[in-house]
Amino acid sequence: MPGILINSTDRVTISGIPGTGKTTLTRYFCSLVEPYLLLYDPLDQYTGFKDECRYVPKTDSLIEFDNVCKQLCARSNVTFVVEEAERYLGQGKPLYENTFNLINRGRNWGVGIIAVTRRIQRLSKDYFDLCQHVIFFRCGVKSRGYIEDMCGWGIADKVIKLERYHFLMYNVETEETAIRYLNLAGTRPHLEGKGKERES
Repeated sequence: MPGILINSTDRVTISGIPGTGKTTLTRYFCSLVEPYLLLYDPLDQYTGFKDECRYVPKTDSLIEFDNVCKQLCARSNVTFVVEEAERYLGQGKPLYENTFNLINRGRNWGVGIIAVTRRIQRLSKDYFDLCQHVIFFRCGVKSRGYIEDMCGWGIADKVIKLERYHFLMYNVETEETAIRYLNLAGTRPHLEGKGKERES
């Protein structure tokens, strides 16, 4: 994707309300790193990817999530994509030992993390503070104040007004921004999901 440089070990947040394109973009990123991919897929919506590249949790238990993080702490050269990230990396939720280690030291082991969330203000600040990139699709009004505090009023105003499949890329370290468009022409079936796109 021209103009966007994301390293394989970066921490990335993808945020937006349902139906704006975030799951489609997440599928695209997943296709770039497959087979060096582990998807934490609580809604079982990434069925186009190989079973060995995704994990469908049996519960919303933080212990189950931490056990998966423990396995990743022993691996290298993998991108960990967490859908519904506010459930597992949520503000006010405890970060168990392996989860904490993966967030804070995973880069040293070659582990990148992409957290996908509908409500960016519910994401753990312990995770968010380590992010290099935030990708905003249109967010809800309740997210506006949080985005404004982080990026400034002008950015928050743009995010609220984004059209479907448009997103704002924010580099946390350099504070650079760019608006991009997700072009779906010619995508493979597993990038678009089964039939009508299902947004989380």
